[in-house]
Amino acid sequence: MAKSADQKQATPPSSLPAYVFRGPAYVAIRTRTNDQPRYVDTRLKVWTWYDGGVALKIDWAELALAPELNEIAKGFMAYALERYAPQTAFMFARFFVSLSSTNLARHFPWSHQDLIARLEGFKKVRHNLIGFRRFYLWAIDRGIKGFDKDIYLTIKDTKSARVDPYSRIFLSQSGLELDEEVRLLKRIERHISSDCWAEAQFNIVLHLGFELAPRSIQFHSLDIADFEFIESADHEKYYTLWLPMAKKVGQRRPERRPRKITTRLGEKISRHVSEIQCRFGSDCEPLFVNPCGRRLSVVEIGTGLKYELREAGIDRPNQVTMLLRHHLGQGLADQGTPADMIAELLGHNSTVAARAYVTATPNIARIKEKALGKSPAYQRIMRSLLTGKIVQRRDTAPERAVRGVIDTQYIGDIGACALPVHTHCPYNPIYACYTCKKFHPFADGRHEQVKDALQREAQRFIDMAELAGDLIHNRPLAQHQTTILAVSATIERCRQQTEDAADDAI
Repeated sequence: MAKSADQKQATPPSSLPAYVFRGPAYVAIRTRTNDQPRYVDTRLKVWTWYDGGVALKIDWAELALAPELNEIAKGFMAYALERYAPQTAFMFARFFVSLSSTNLARHFPWSHQDLIARLEGFKKVRHNLIGFRRFYLWAIDRGIKGFDKDIYLTIKDTKSARVDPYSRIFLSQSGLELDEEVRLLKRIERHISSDCWAEAQFNIVLHLGFELAPRSIQFHSLDIADFEFIESADHEKYYTLWLPMAKKVGQRRPERRPRKITTRLGEKISRHVSEIQCRFGSDCEPLFVNPCGRRLSVVEIGTGLKYELREAGIDRPNQVTMLLRHHLGQGLADQGTPADMIAELLGHNSTVAARAYVTATPNIARIKEKALGKSPAYQRIMRSLLTGKIVQRRDTAPERAVRGVIDTQYIGDIGACALPVHTHCPYNPIYACYTCKKFHPFADGRHEQVKDALQREAQRFIDMAELAGDLIHNRPLAQHQTTILAVSATIERCRQQTEDAADDAI
């Protein structure tokens, strides 16, 4: 009987023959829906599988790997397709594409020197380092010749140059502004003719994105059977959507969790289900389909949703479903929702992302800035209590210029100090200047640079306060918020003075 690709060799590694892939002709893969292929034919030169209605593939002929390395890579990919989610397997396929462009692809076994040198390149792209690490460990576990445990320990200890995606989330949430939300709701509630079922379908997608903020793959995976409603004795209807989870580890089919939806959205979906079953038959399974009755792909969903957002006057580069997810997550956090509940509603594996929304709730400074900044009374108060008058850089003696360091960054050219030249100020430059009457901001000063640096430094205070469990009662953070608010007011004052000067010149 032929040996499985994952079967361990009994022969000692030093005397092993060259590896040959003898895996199954068909590898069973994880699928999200019933209408996509469930197997990959490993006898073909191109292995193809699907996720989200998009074909994912690896072309062994194009990779041009050394013969034995090619066989080992096939064994690993067969294991990955069966063991991991389709997108994770595709991440490994991309790793082999990257590997094929290096000198490691042309010969095997690898020398220790060449491998360690190449490891530095893999560090720059996180999925390459992860792919290399998993591939190497898989080969060691199976005792394949050419893979060394000591080298694996070096690979395991290597860290990627990954940037924490939540490290700069403070005061920089990419949710919807208030006026954008109003326009979005108008777009959702607009009247649509009963003849335009495709337009009505994407109106439902937009409405669902606003209420539950699913990912594109969750939209794609929804079936008609996932929608249900209950009618009470007094004829009240309650609507539920069993939303497929997108990122739950270790599941062969996506888990579905019930989510209540509004009556308005439920009525829309009810009419939509009747319409598509009338058009494509009662055996039509997908909830969202193209004009041919086939399930919408993640690409089609993203394109359609992007169009709907643009029509609502919302155009953010490279953001579609994530924009709505950020908006929902931050809205829940601002209302005091606990991190674990936010994680549950958004379908996260952990509370890491949810905690980022919670820690961003000290955006009170931004809220005050927007709410009060347009008030004439507030502007007069800020002018009288904060800094001195705005001046031009050219009218200021160089020795009076204010300079300092924020967030380890040297910053100058922001304004002048009215204290006598040789007077020592007892306060920290820049930090204290924007709430001092002796400070005269430059009309064209680098105030935006100051604001950015303060926000970065405040993020570090948030990180440390969160670890200490004292995010609320944190004086340095509160002081930074006050200073950021004062800098923002100064930026607005400088902008208004520049505009007034331009008007006078005309």
